[in-house]
Amino acid sequence: MICALKHSLESYWLILVIVAVSACQQEVDKPVDTGVNKFSDPVLVQVYEYQDQRDTESLLGFFNDESSKYREEAALAFASVQDTSAIRPLALLLNDGSARVRRAAAYALGQMYDRQCIDPLVRALQTEDSVFARKELIEALGKVITMETIDLLHQVAIGSEKEKEGLAWALYRAGIRNVHDGITLDIALSLLDMANSYETRLGAAHFFARSPNLALAGREGLLIRVATSDPSPAVRMAVTKALGTVVTQKSAKALTMAILKDTDPGVRVNCAKAMENFPMDQVQPALTTLLQNDNINVRIAAAQVLASKPAKLSWEQVNGITGWRVKSILLGGLLKYASTKDEFTRAIQGEYETADNPYYKAGLLSALGNVPVAKDFIFKETLAPPHPVIGTAVTKALISIRQHKDFPENWTKDFANKFKQIIETGDVGSIALVSQMYLRPGLKFSEQYDDYKFLESAKNRLTLPRDNEALQVLNAAIALFKGLERPVTKNEYNHPIDWEQVKQIPKRQKVTIETAKGNVTLRLLVEDAPATVSNFLSLVDTGYFNGKNFHRVVPNFVVQGGCHRGDGYGSEDYSIRSEFANLRYQQGSVGMASAGKDTEGTQWFITHSPTPHLDGRYTIFAQVEEGMEVIDQLEVGAEIIQIKVMGNGV
Repeated sequence: MICALKHSLESYWLILVIVAVSACQQEVDKPVDTGVNKFSDPVLVQVYEYQDQRDTESLLGFFNDESSKYREEAALAFASVQDTSAIRPLALLLNDGSARVRRAAAYALGQMYDRQCIDPLVRALQTEDSVFARKELIEALGKVITMETIDLLHQVAIGSEKEKEGLAWALYRAGIRNVHDGITLDIALSLLDMANSYETRLGAAHFFARSPNLALAGREGLLIRVATSDPSPAVRMAVTKALGTVVTQKSAKALTMAILKDTDPGVRVNCAKAMENFPMDQVQPALTTLLQNDNINVRIAAAQVLASKPAKLSWEQVNGITGWRVKSILLGGLLKYASTKDEFTRAIQGEYETADNPYYKAGLLSALGNVPVAKDFIFKETLAPPHPVIGTAVTKALISIRQHKDFPENWTKDFANKFKQIIETGDVGSIALVSQMYLRPGLKFSEQYDDYKFLESAKNRLTLPRDNEALQVLNAAIALFKGLERPVTKNEYNHPIDWEQVKQIPKRQKVTIETAKGNVTLRLLVEDAPATVSNFLSLVDTGYFNGKNFHRVVPNFVVQGGCHRGDGYGSEDYSIRSEFANLRYQQGSVGMASAGKDTEGTQWFITHSPTPHLDGRYTIFAQVEEGMEVIDQLEVGAEIIQIKVMGNGV
């Protein structure tokens, strides 16, 4: 009884805190004060330092601290450390007197993605009385549940909207791992009801959008109602994506109507993507209409689907398209499905010769990679590519030709020699691409070389942590060729946090990204990701990002920048640690790109829409406060004119 009363009081206290935080959140655009960040507390600095060093033993020492704040922070640290030896101590924290500590322990256990966590989470749910802790326990269970134990998730008692939100996200976390059955499917359908909260509906919608192998035939009626009537564009986006897996006349009609009637560009992007699975004659009229849309991402998504199948488009139509990326995508589709390819090939080569935008030239090389007949032209371009973007595009085009179904067998040796030459250039991007191709066993590259010394030589020219991404696949290729076990390529700890700098960063510090399309304001999350924010601001202070490009734009997903090469393969001679705070990727979240855990450096991205499959896997260190309309206009190659720190954190 005393324990239950204590938990009830903790729950009441936590509810008051959450209500207060929610009230403050409504004022997020007009902060009352900037304030110093929490790292004025030297104990918190020590906790985060141990987290950064992945020091499990020292972090566990805080689990018995008299301060619930330090116990909570130490528990949250294991969401980033992810050391399974901490599972049992974290399980004991599920009985802590503080609901905040119990919630933190639940999140950290979910981040382990280990079935050992199932029993302690289930036991904790039997006694937990804080709705916020219960929500976290339920979602964590979804991250670790297995098909053999999925009935434990079905049996969770749900008595509040917060718990229902936890269940929706638990179904999603299990579903993306292909852990689902007919019961979870029916539960998820019920959670789409508009009487439920936005968070509940969003979690359920993403369950349908991203879970593989769902049996949705005959159930599309409810999905169609949600896709056409839910008040949230984010929910409609996810459900339209799910409709793409139900290839029926009813679904095709619903997607077409959404394209015509839904005013949200993100929904239109996902409608276009969903149409990829449908016969072209059913969807081409709607997709062709989208090529004239005001939003560049809508046009790109439509072009990608039109190029993926034979479409009734003429050279004249495509040549009249505005926007280099849309045009190059459609040219690739025309070339791929043309009955006579020589004329189109020559025309695209001519377009390439006159283009001056390296990203457009890269797009045209991608188009040429659809046909083996372009081999000689692309071979010639390997000699001295004028820009890293073009160099990697050349390599990608040759890989595409090598994997083409009509690849002539008598070219096998020529291509093997060409890929060896590309490896020997030492270009890190091309080394990564070719090594990845070498891993495809069906191509049998290991049989095409007398020795593998050129691979060892290339490896000796690369270094950690700078070239981690390339070394991962190069080491794997060497191991495959030699018949050895694939090695682990890991960055050692190499970049301590500058705590004196961190302490000077206001907790609401903002920066402005200036682009030709307008300015974007970010609020940095120093209290959630101190190492990442410190690293980012150090790069900003030196002007590192100024003049660089957004090298990657995926409609309805991300815009990405920060690469000094401009193609995504550029890194520096250090890396920082991943910091996985209990945050979700929403529209405008800013995260760190990586080649795996603890490999972050200079590249970062901004999300177009909620992307929960990134949660807990990529550091979130900022949030867009103003300028999402600018983000939605950015194209591949868009320049970051400069990034400026706003004074006093406001």
